[in-house]
Amino acid sequence: MYLGFYMFSTIATIQISIIYAQTDTAACNSCCTAGVPGIPGNHGNPGVSGPQGMNGVKGEQGIKGEVGMKGEQGIKGDNGRNGLDGIPGKLGPQGLIGPSGVNGVKGEKGEQGPQGLIGSVKGEQASQQKSAFSVVFTTNPGRHAVSPMKYNTIITDVGNHYNKETGKFVCTIPGVYVFQVTSLKSSGGGIVSTQIIKNGNFQVTAYVGDTGHHSISTMVVLDLVSGDQVWTQPRDTNTNYYYSDGNRYCSFSGFLLYAA
Repeated sequence: MYLGFYMFSTIATIQISIIYAQTDTAACNSCCTAGVPGIPGNHGNPGVSGPQGMNGVKGEQGIKGEVGMKGEQGIKGDNGRNGLDGIPGKLGPQGLIGPSGVNGVKGEKGEQGPQGLIGSVKGEQASQQKSAFSVVFTTNPGRHAVSPMKYNTIITDVGNHYNKETGKFVCTIPGVYVFQVTSLKSSGGGIVSTQIIKNGNFQVTAYVGDTGHHSISTMVVLDLVSGDQVWTQPRDTNTNYYYSDGNRYCSFSGFLLYAA
C-alpha cells in the first residue's frame, strides 16, 4: 500500500514540473531567443523492483520431434586380454556302458609258426612215471572182518602196485597220491563205516547208519615214500554191514598225482 502511494506522488510531481516548464518556454519564446542546451544530468538511482508477477498458464505439450538418422558404426575396438583359467570342475559320475559293437571282420589266417623242438614234449611224457588202480567187489562181502578189504576184481592196475592177495596198495614211486573209497550198506538196520588206512593208521572215515541201502564215499590225498602201504577196512565189528554184487557197489581207487 505504501509503495503504491509513493509511486502516485512521484508521477504527480513529474506532471506538474512539465506544465511549469511548458509555461516558461512559451513565455520565453515570445520575448527571448533559445539558449544553449545544458549538459545532461546524471542518471537517477534505479527504482525499487516491482512485485513478482503471477505464474503464467502452462503451455500445451509440443509435437514429438522426428527420430534422428542412425549414426555411423564406430571403429571396432581391440580384442581384450584372455581371462585366467577357471578352477577344474568335479569329476562327473561314470556313464552307462554302451551297447556292444558289431563284431569285426575275421582276419586272415596267420602263417604257420616254426616247428617246436623235437622231443621237448613227447620226451617228458614218455619219461613220466605212472601208477593208478581201481578194484571192486563183484560179490557180497557181507559182515567183513576188521582187516584189509581184499577186493576180488581188478579194473585197472597201472604199474601193478595193488596187491590183490593182501588188499593193499604198495608205493614204489615216491610222490603225492589220491585215494578214494565207496561202500554200500546192506538193506537191514546195520551200519557201515569204512576207513582209508596208511601203514596201520587211519586217514579218513566214511559213515552211514540209516535203514535201507545207502552208499558212502570219501577221498584223501597222501604224500607217500617208497614202501608205504595204503588199504581200506571197516572201523569196527559194529559198522561192517556191507553189500555188493555184479553192479560193483563197493570200490577202492588210487593214482599218482605227481612224483616227488
